[in-house]
This record gives sequence, C-alpha cells and structure tokens, in this order.
Amino acid sequence: MKAEFEATPDGIKVGNRVIGYSAAFRQLDDGKHDRNNSEGLRILACVEDAKANGWLHLTLEKEVALWRWLVVTIFINEEHAKNGSIDVPNDEGSTDHAIIYVGKNGSMGIYPGPVRFSLASHVEGCAIEKYGIETGLGLALRMYQDMVEISPEHGFILSPMGREGLEMLHDEYIEMIHTEGMPDMPVNH
Repeated sequence: MKAEFEATPDGIKVGNRVIGYSAAFRQLDDGKHDRNNSEGLRILACVEDAKANGWLHLTLEKEVALWRWLVVTIFINEEHAKNGSIDVPNDEGSTDHAIIYVGKNGSMGIYPGPVRFSLASHVEGCAIEKYGIETGLGLALRMYQDMVEISPEHGFILSPMGREGLEMLHDEYIEMIHTEGMPDMPVNH
C-alpha cells in the first residue's frame, strides 16, 4: 500500500511522519525521487495545496526549481513510454538505469539529474546572464511553465515548445558526440 501524502501547515505528511517543505525541496532537487517520480509528483501536489492554503510562500528560486523538476520528470516519463530503458555500466562496476532518448541524430541514455542540470545551465543561466537574477529567473519560470500542458487523458505533458526545446538540446549533444567524439571530462546533458 502506498503512503498517503497530505499538505499540512508544518510540512508534508507522509504516512506517520511529516517532511518539512525545505527538506521536500532538497529531496526533489537532489534526485531522491528520480527513480520513483510518482512520489515527487505527489510532493509537488502537496506544495501546490500548501500554497493555495497560504501555508507556504515560495521564493522565485524554489518556484523555478520545482517547475524545472516537473519539466524534466514529464520528459523522462514520455521518453520512457516511447523508447523504454536500458541498464548502463557505471564506473563503480555495477549498472545504472537510463531512459532511452531517440532523436534525429541518434540515441542516448538520459538521466533526470543531468537533464535538470542542463536546463538550469541553458535556460536559467543564460536568462540570468542576459537579464539579471530577478528578471532572468522570472523569464526562466515562464519558459518552464510554457513547456508544460495539461491533457485531460494524460495529465501533465510537454507542450510542443517544451518537446522541441528538449529534443533540440539532446539532438545537439548527440551531434557533438558524432562530430567531436566523447568529451574528455564528463559532461552533463
């Protein structure tokens, strides 16, 4: 039986315990819910409930981080449904579970953490560099919100703009690997 998640004034009640909102944000950002992102989606729903009830007021940075997490989670789920997943050997002698991305330039394994890092760098970093922190983060938030749509049949889905942006990001990375080879240092995509 899955634990129930409930927003309270003190945090998110999960079964018999309460997770503070700051801890819940850290868990999402640190990737604790990457393997079981349905729990992360329940946390997001509780955050929205807490905001609606006036128990929680988010900083712009936290709002951006939550939307970034949502965009990447939707993308990962959609790619998994289309292409499946694969176990990839890691440096520790075991394997990691990667979702398969298939684009116009080939395919690759993708992971939520590096995709979030890439979005933070390419979307937020560029916006902040050009417009400053407050305006740049506001523009990044709007872009993330525009990358998501709600479908009556499927819930959250990527908008056409969201799909195009994430495909462009991954297709360019695959093309770079084809033309320049694998980078010497690990690169997050």
